[in-house]
Amino acid sequence: MPIVGRGRLLLAAVMAVFTASPGHAIDGGSVAGGDALAQATVGLGTITKPEDALRLTRCSGVLVAPDLVLTAAHCVNGDPLGALVVFFKGGNPIRPVYAARVAARYSPDPGEMQPNAAPDISIADLSVDLAVLRLTEPVRGRRPVPLASDPSRVPKHLRFAGAGLSRTGVGRLRTAGLTPVASTSTGLTIARVDGGGRICLGDSGGPVVATDRGGTYVWGVASAVISQSAPCGSYVIVAPAAQVFAGGGER
Repeated sequence: MPIVGRGRLLLAAVMAVFTASPGHAIDGGSVAGGDALAQATVGLGTITKPEDALRLTRCSGVLVAPDLVLTAAHCVNGDPLGALVVFFKGGNPIRPVYAARVAARYSPDPGEMQPNAAPDISIADLSVDLAVLRLTEPVRGRRPVPLASDPSRVPKHLRFAGAGLSRTGVGRLRTAGLTPVASTSTGLTIARVDGGGRICLGDSGGPVVATDRGGTYVWGVASAVISQSAPCGSYVIVAPAAQVFAGGGER
């Protein structure tokens, strides 16, 4: 679908944001390659106030169906005027850019913390939200990543992708390993970034995936970062993807 009028300005702004340099997204990790995670991860830009043209929110997300993107709900707060979705080739954004609208928002059940959790973690302090965006047309040449179906079995190893903003500037798409350190009965997970890396502003909504014999699947998305010094942190709260499409969404 052609993008006209204000949409063209938003498109130009989104591409400028995602191609600015110098660039790093996740602090640490590595530049994305061509695997299933990198192919399905997207950058997301929205505009929420028509009178403030080119004021954008910036997040990440993941393609979960040919016309559906999963992200964090706070990335699309305020009933945005429009949303644009950018895919990547390796670490760099590429065209075409897709228009999207909010299809559903979810407030997942946080569950109860498992016995292995750190004693100072409080469920009430955790931020958990999800949203599904519907693209105006299906994506071709990109394979969606399926959602986890069993939230009770937290994988031992996870991977994250995001195209956010780090201390050094606007980022390229990067990936990093995550190690779960605590979880709840519904799959809400707190994970540490491997190798001393950090997840940053704009990485919100980015996919957290695991791999088994059936292939790669989305365990959840980055819903919040635990940090003592913004905009980056070494611990991420993962909102469980298994609760999406299971009911309870606000449509």
